[in-house]
Amino acid sequence: MKKKIIYIDEDARYGGPQHRMILISNNLREKFDISYLISDDQNQVFKKKLIQQKLNFKEIKITRLSKNFKTLSKYIIFFIPELISLILILIKIKPDVVQVNSTPHFKALIAACLIKIPTIWVLEDANLPPIVKYIFKILNFIFKPNILVTSSIVSKYYLNHCKFNKKLRKIYAPVSLKKFNPKNYNFKKINRKKIKILMVANLTKIKGIEVFLKIVKYSPDNYQFTLCGGFTDTQKEYAKELISKFRKFKKNKLNYLGYQENISKIISKNDIMVCTSLSEAGPMTSIEGICMKKPLISNKVGIIFDLFNKKNDFCIVKDNNPLEFLNYIEFLLNNPSVRKSIINKSYNIVINELSVTHISKKYEDYYKFAIKN
Repeated sequence: MKKKIIYIDEDARYGGPQHRMILISNNLREKFDISYLISDDQNQVFKKKLIQQKLNFKEIKITRLSKNFKTLSKYIIFFIPELISLILILIKIKPDVVQVNSTPHFKALIAACLIKIPTIWVLEDANLPPIVKYIFKILNFIFKPNILVTSSIVSKYYLNHCKFNKKLRKIYAPVSLKKFNPKNYNFKKINRKKIKILMVANLTKIKGIEVFLKIVKYSPDNYQFTLCGGFTDTQKEYAKELISKFRKFKKNKLNYLGYQENISKIISKNDIMVCTSLSEAGPMTSIEGICMKKPLISNKVGIIFDLFNKKNDFCIVKDNNPLEFLNYIEFLLNNPSVRKSIINKSYNIVINELSVTHISKKYEDYYKFAIKN
């Protein structure tokens, strides 16, 4: 009989962590009985993805932790009732492993640990308020769950504030080599009269959109930028502010496309990708761009820092400086042989280190470890 793995996601959005787990689920579904518990306030995109992939899920009443006063008040008021409800659900399902898919998903962690279910706590955010790290330190000390970090930066972020138990693993997010295969697309040579630059990021402060806008502002006239990414209801006010700033640029200078389903097609039509995130576990869309042999210029975050910062032959920006981004763009355009070398080195690292098969095997081994220990 297959061992039962339950993924619990208290969040109300579809992003990198949710995408990562769908890839893993699909690869391990023949070996484990995998299902999801998600918030009934969940983004419809996530539900649609789970249905498309024929993955089992159950919607539950669970309020996400938020800085928004109204949502935070609801979170506190309903914490105990939702915790009890979650415990009862887990008792009924009887999973062999519970995977808590983000640091602030405290109810999921407490519920699983209180009824002694082997628990894996995924830490993928390295820019949380101090109170969240303090709560993490307490819960980690009390329950000593298995800990999965998605990059060295995330590990360092938490190691500086608490002493980890011996159950720590570092497992990167995977990329679908099949979906983001450059052979599936016809790439055109770079047209120096119209340099196409892409960033894919949800409209949140953590994505460094303000830095991206400075890059657009200071760039030469022949640079054309595209930004893809959506936002949730809790991010609506900040998103409105950003969209009003986008409109100050001509459409042939900055084109905001919102959330896009077929991101691989959009990547294929651009020359260079940039990532201005202040903190990331991935950033996965940037990794997908590398998989499609697009050069990436990125701030020092997540997997980018781990895999592409060991030598000085990748375009890693210090301190998210917009002028340094522009200097790197010009450098890549003026040095095609160097650009090709960077593309090939980056591509080889991705296919060797981040394939779904390779990463899924690490998850499989960790699930078996959690069950035995």
